[in-house]
Amino acid sequence: MAIQNNLAKRTKFKVILNGKSLGFSKVSNISATMEFETVTEGGVNDRVHYLQKPRQSMDKLILEYGIASGELSRTTLTAGYELKKGIIIMVMPEKGMIPTATYQANWGVVTKWEIDTLDATSSGLLIKKVEISHNGLTETINKIGL
Repeated sequence: MAIQNNLAKRTKFKVILNGKSLGFSKVSNISATMEFETVTEGGVNDRVHYLQKPRQSMDKLILEYGIASGELSRTTLTAGYELKKGIIIMVMPEKGMIPTATYQANWGVVTKWEIDTLDATSSGLLIKKVEISHNGLTETINKIGL
């Protein structure tokens, strides 16, 4: 039962792009991938070898936020914008300042952005989605309190 009390919530997080903390309503596609090639050895029939393949494509993060008038902090997130100082995503606890988990990439570039469909019959928020391609995420899990 004690472990269930330590499970991280997914509702509180911080995103830092190029060293600047920015607010987002949703972050998706937090993942890391690695490709392998299966190689058989001549005359050896009882096993195969797995060799890491060179990276063929970059991983992608998707960040979402509501568009607000007069906002300047996220206007640079247009296609081609390079994140030379990297990307940091911190999953925060309900109480306290030490992140439960941190996901970090050293470099990234905005490869796509789009806004939701404009609809005169709806009163929903206008959401912008930004896709960032990056060179791979590292994960750090905080073990304090576990």
